[in-house]
Amino acid sequence: MSEALRCPRCGCPEVQVTAGRASACAPMPMPEALRCPQCENSGTRLPLHGRPIVRWEHEGPGAAEG
Repeated sequence: MSEALRCPRCGCPEVQVTAGRASACAPMPMPEALRCPQCENSGTRLPLHGRPIVRWEHEGPGAAEG
């Protein structure tokens, strides 16, 4: 699951990924925090086998501020 992530807002290929803290009791993997160093967009990725779920605060370049 080391595929390169791109920020959907600015296209930056250097998205920072911070792993969530795992628990032996958790039924699912912990979400990973995503952050773009260029535009400060943030999101989460749930690392499911075969199909990770990625959600961003700002989904695309057309998203209006405020």
